[in-house]
Amino acid sequence: MKIVDVINQINKIGEETKDKTAPFQVLKTFKSGRSEAGVFMVEYGPANRVGILKVTKSNEGKVFQKAYELASTNNMQKYIAKLIASYKIQDKNKAILYVNLYDLAGDDIYNSETFLDKILNEDELKDSIISSITKFLFTWNKEHVKKFISPMEIIKNELSYRYMDDKYVQAFKSIGVDKNIKWISLDGTDVILPNPYYYFNNENVWGDLTVTCLTAYAHGDFQGDNIIITEDKPVIIDFCDLIEDCNVFHDLRYLESITLGDCLEIDKECDRELWSKVCESLSFGITDIDLPQGRGMSLIRQLMSKLRQNVKLIVSDSRNSLYDPSFHLAGTASGLINMRKYTSVNKKKAAFIYTAFNLKMFLKDEAVNMYDPKLDSCVVFNWKNQKLGNKIVVLEPCSTTVS
Repeated sequence: MKIVDVINQINKIGEETKDKTAPFQVLKTFKSGRSEAGVFMVEYGPANRVGILKVTKSNEGKVFQKAYELASTNNMQKYIAKLIASYKIQDKNKAILYVNLYDLAGDDIYNSETFLDKILNEDELKDSIISSITKFLFTWNKEHVKKFISPMEIIKNELSYRYMDDKYVQAFKSIGVDKNIKWISLDGTDVILPNPYYYFNNENVWGDLTVTCLTAYAHGDFQGDNIIITEDKPVIIDFCDLIEDCNVFHDLRYLESITLGDCLEIDKECDRELWSKVCESLSFGITDIDLPQGRGMSLIRQLMSKLRQNVKLIVSDSRNSLYDPSFHLAGTASGLINMRKYTSVNKKKAAFIYTAFNLKMFLKDEAVNMYDPKLDSCVVFNWKNQKLGNKIVVLEPCSTTVS
């Protein structure tokens, strides 16, 4: 829906209801091409205040107050843009849309950008800004509650309404991965990865296994469009997907995974090979990560290390591996969400690989010890060689005849 039509509708609503936040005028369009939602800087009301307008399919009014109150108890409310008004409109197909207006106060608000636009433009992000983003993630939602939970329950909580819905199922179908296949072999490599569709389709896979997990509220859609970078701090918007009792690492891993997909190309074979290496590196380490060199990697190498520095707020001693499994599960869940979100088959395959590497590290953790690949339930996943399309080749153990 064109922003002109959106503005006309909400201005009309403002006139009819004598709403003091109207009229609206667009000052700036944030340039993200990924999000279904539009994000705009606007001038509003008789006092010509400046705010952020987001057009979305979700009504945030129901959950914003809960998030804001929780952040206030932890003295982190300054990082949340206050929801001023929410308008319900219809597009040309009569589908319901919500237009949410957020207050954006500050001295240099006209130079504000989304985190995503900053990354795509390769603009410098101050270390203090990145640190504030991750500090917010681990502080606004305290107190964190330690629980012993099955891997299936952790993933279900993180995926929320997305788990096993039609888009989730169709995502696996589109890349040719069956829920009954246990292992995936990346073409042209000796890498064997677990199939997340298999492991999170059947609860019996996990038996009575539980892992230690810190739980708290999560933003639920912590991606670059929802982080506004002002001169001195990040400001967070859009708590529509707020999740209760969620893995505390969820928002960090989601920001990391979706940003990776925004930055790296996967059109060429060398790009896809690099993607696999990056996914493996990110899943292997937690606070200490050694990412490969390559096209587009200069910014990624700096950013990913900085994003993970504040994991120390959760795990003060890097020798403490108690929460490693839940960290890897957060990466697994984030990859699944992205796989469901992307429309491109290649992007879905990339997200699948990110997911599978994280799941592999979870299974290999000594607290889990379930990584035991077998060729009798393994397929070759054609990732590097796109000429083969999505065809999956079944691997079978060689039979030997003893005379």
